[in-house]
Amino acid sequence: MKKDYSDMKHSHDIWHAAKNLGKKLLAAGQDKSCSELQKWSKDVLNHFWYVCKTANNMDEFMGMWAGVLHHVVDEHEWYLPYSERGLSTCAHDPLSDSVRDKVWMKKGSPAHDALRKIILDKRFLNNMHYYLNFRSTAELENYHNHLLMYSSKRFAYSPPVYRARCLLAALDYNHNVDRQPIRNRDGTLRLQRTFNKKSGRWTVYPVKEKKTYHYIEMMMEWILEKRLEDKEGFHKKQDLEEGDPRRLAGNIALVPPPPTAELAAEKKSRFDQSS
Repeated sequence: MKKDYSDMKHSHDIWHAAKNLGKKLLAAGQDKSCSELQKWSKDVLNHFWYVCKTANNMDEFMGMWAGVLHHVVDEHEWYLPYSERGLSTCAHDPLSDSVRDKVWMKKGSPAHDALRKIILDKRFLNNMHYYLNFRSTAELENYHNHLLMYSSKRFAYSPPVYRARCLLAALDYNHNVDRQPIRNRDGTLRLQRTFNKKSGRWTVYPVKEKKTYHYIEMMMEWILEKRLEDKEGFHKKQDLEEGDPRRLAGNIALVPPPPTAELAAEKKSRFDQSS
C-alpha cells in the first residue's frame, strides 16, 4: 500500500484493534496481583473507541490516550502533556463518589504497571495511525455472514448457481438492511437481552422490524414473462461463459487420474476384518 498506492490512505478495522486490546487486558487481569484490571477493561476499551473517533492525528491521539493512566488512579489533572497539543486534564465532567462502582487503582501497583505496558506498547502505538480514520468493516462482515445462508461452505456449487445464490443474498440483504427499530407505546426502543459467552456479560440490542420479501413476487412475474417469451425452451444448449473456471479444467487435480479399478484395489477399509 505504501509503495504502489501512496496516494491512498490505508485504514484497518477499528473493531479488530479494540478486540486485540481487550484480549491483552483480559490476559493481564488473569494474574492474581492484577485482578482489579478486569474491572477497568471495559472502561479502557470505551476510552479507546472515544479517542480514535475524536483524534485527527497521532499527536492528538497520544494526548488523550495516555491520560487513562492518570484517570484510573484518581488523578484527573497532571503537569506535563504526552504530546505537543495534548491535554493535561481529563475531558469528563466532575465525578461523584456516590455513583462509583469501582475502586481506584493504586499508582505503581502491579495492575497499574501492567496497564501502563499495554497503553504505551510501542508496537501497538506504531500501528495506531491505521485506525484514526475510525472505519469498520462490520456491515461487510454482516453481509458475508448473511451470504452463508444462501451458499453454505459445506456444499459445492457450479459457477452459475453460486452467482445466482450470491445475487439472491444481495437482494435479501439490501432490501432489509435499513429496517427501523421497533418502538414501544411510550416511544422507547424495544430491547432484547443477550448473553456474551466470551465477555461473560449481559447486553441489549434494539429489536428491528420483521424482514419482508416483496421483491420475490416481482421476480416471479419476471420469470413467468421470460418463460412465455422464450421460443427455444429449457432444452437449448448452454455454452460456458468466458470467465467460467470450467473452461480451464474439469477439476483442480494437477495430475491425470489413474483407472478407477486401480484406485479401488488400493483402497482398504479400516472396518474390513477379513484381512
